[in-house]
Amino acid sequence: MADNETITRLKLLSSHSEAGNVRTFVFDTGGLTWTAGQAQAYTLPYLGEKEEDNQRWFTIASAPSEGEIHISTRISQSKFKQALSEMEVGDVIETHGLEGEFTWEEGSPERVVLVAGGIGITPFRSILKSRLSVGKRVDATLLYFNCDKDVPFQEELEAIRATHEELEIQIVIGEAVTADAILERAPQSALQVVYLSGPEPMVEKVGSELRDRGVRIKQDWFPGYDEKTY
Repeated sequence: MADNETITRLKLLSSHSEAGNVRTFVFDTGGLTWTAGQAQAYTLPYLGEKEEDNQRWFTIASAPSEGEIHISTRISQSKFKQALSEMEVGDVIETHGLEGEFTWEEGSPERVVLVAGGIGITPFRSILKSRLSVGKRVDATLLYFNCDKDVPFQEELEAIRATHEELEIQIVIGEAVTADAILERAPQSALQVVYLSGPEPMVEKVGSELRDRGVRIKQDWFPGYDEKTY
């Protein structure tokens, strides 16, 4: 961590299950402000000798308008995830390094395509909730690939779709995320900006394939996941 990065301490307000092994942890903001789609590093010191034991990067799953910081993640057997899942209300986590340009490009007149691989849905939840909170349209097609039928935020997304006809949502279960799958379900991807979010190996591979076909893309990587654990 750079010397000039400020550490903010966030207090856990609550936590709840989303779907399957995905759990959401709700923290106060600690005075932080962010743009929907951004991420930051979270630290639980003294878990181990390696940085990966003590720190993880998460995209903030909540919109600034919600007045809370949400971390939504799959709970694995890693030291960090286990310590996170054992936190109690009032416990504190440290955060720093707010960054990221995986944000909605304001002023663009065209529709966009949002592609989420599993837990990669979190920035899109933040973006959708943020735009809707200020009465903005969501001119987008969301392709949401999930490994099984336990789909995080499914009811919430369907409720948004029911009241915003401009938003198209396709939930795809048990199918790999590929450039072909994206272009088959949303042919307009070839002409629109594609926001691609999910496991790092998938984003790198599919992002490269899409760029080779001339598709304009923005990417958000989730380290620690692969095609079987997303």
